[in-house]
Amino acid sequence: MSQQTTDIFVLGKSFTVTCPPEQVAQLNRVAEELNQRLEQLRQRTGLGSLEQLAVMAALNLINESMQSEQNQAEQERQMQQRINLLQNTIEQALSEQFRADPKTVEPQSPRPYTESDG
Repeated sequence: MSQQTTDIFVLGKSFTVTCPPEQVAQLNRVAEELNQRLEQLRQRTGLGSLEQLAVMAALNLINESMQSEQNQAEQERQMQQRINLLQNTIEQALSEQFRADPKTVEPQSPRPYTESDG
């Protein structure tokens, strides 16, 4: 895989970075976002050194990432609850239909989907 060297600028300092050519545009967008976040952090905190700002920015980014992961896990849990509720509702409706008229449900119908099916 070929690599391309490009310069990015963060808080007025130039950094040479190597990445695949198809990722250069994304790298520049990421560097610009980082630069904006560092500038905002500098204004809010009064920190001056790039090292201090970088540590604070890294902590903020990791915190955002962890919150995003927790939110995603919660959304997945809620979605699974909804799926289970729908599955139970469908199974109950089919069971009631079968009790009302056993001839309306095919005897060879496949078994219902369960959590163990994956």
